[in-house]
Amino acid sequence: MEVFFDSNVFLHHLANTREVASKLLEDVENGKITGFINDVVVSEVIYGYLRALTNLKPHQLQSKLPKIDFDLSPIKDLLSLFRVLSCSFGVEVAEIVEKYKLLPNDALIAVTCKHYGIKKIGTFDEDFKRVDFLEVLEL
Repeated sequence: MEVFFDSNVFLHHLANTREVASKLLEDVENGKITGFINDVVVSEVIYGYLRALTNLKPHQLQSKLPKIDFDLSPIKDLLSLFRVLSCSFGVEVAEIVEKYKLLPNDALIAVTCKHYGIKKIGTFDEDFKRVDFLEVLEL
């Protein structure tokens, strides 16, 4: 089964807040699911991890990050289990924002799935249920 993974699945797994997120990621690791992500997901996961690791607010993180010692190897190891899809779609992102009333990063995720023919998405974000070409996994 091919599934695109939204960043919130990774973040719930890392925070140990939703057991189903960890189970889904185990299914990728065990080869039961072929997992896909794009650079938006990579960026959001790294950002969320850094925020959780440092307990800094967004405006504080930018100024204090150069002085903080941190290790991203757990994130790199986790994300390396996934196939990273290129996501350069230009104006098509705006069309998805308009049609499905998604925020830009979610629209970029949706258009990535559409472009690569991925029909299932693992997410805790209800907004993807408005996208008629995606099936949201029941988590």
